[in-house]
Amino acid sequence: MTFQGLRITGPRPGPYVLGDPIEVLDGSTHLGRLQRVSMNAGAGELLLEDFVTTDVELMRNRRLTRLITVEVLSFFVERYPTISAIGIVLSADIEVIEGAPGGSAKLASVRERLLQSIGADHIRITPRPHPKYPAHFAVSGVWQYNRDNAQTLAAALQAERSAYVERVAALAAAETTAANEANAPRSMLSRLLAKDR
Repeated sequence: MTFQGLRITGPRPGPYVLGDPIEVLDGSTHLGRLQRVSMNAGAGELLLEDFVTTDVELMRNRRLTRLITVEVLSFFVERYPTISAIGIVLSADIEVIEGAPGGSAKLASVRERLLQSIGADHIRITPRPHPKYPAHFAVSGVWQYNRDNAQTLAAALQAERSAYVERVAALAAAETTAANEANAPRSMLSRLLAKDR
């Protein structure tokens, strides 16, 4: 499988306009939208928040959260070298872990480790009220542009892309095996019936 990364675009055709929401796609499959891209008056700092998933089941099965976070951050770092800091708020799609062991607290911890692994600092976990889920947390951090963080981010991007290719290949193999097993009894029955004729 040749995978060059997720496709990130603006909501309209043409070049992306800084401050617009962004669409995240895997080929032609729409994964979600980062709805808020806010910049300060001097355009030296960005705040990225409110990612809404198109398909929660796909996100869960392919474990896309880390890849999307790293791809989106890399998109802005590569295209806007004048940006000195990027704030990241991870809080959406808590349905992914509803009913999972550890629940929202575990998700907050996973998100905290994700931000640490890409070089973010000033990481905070804060309660965020949600009408359906009482224990909902937002995890935020600031990614500062410097050589060490740029290298950390580039390594994370490569690692996440490789891991994603492996996961997709494993899922495809499992689907093929399941399909073959589902078809096996029917073909065996067909052969037995054919012998009796």
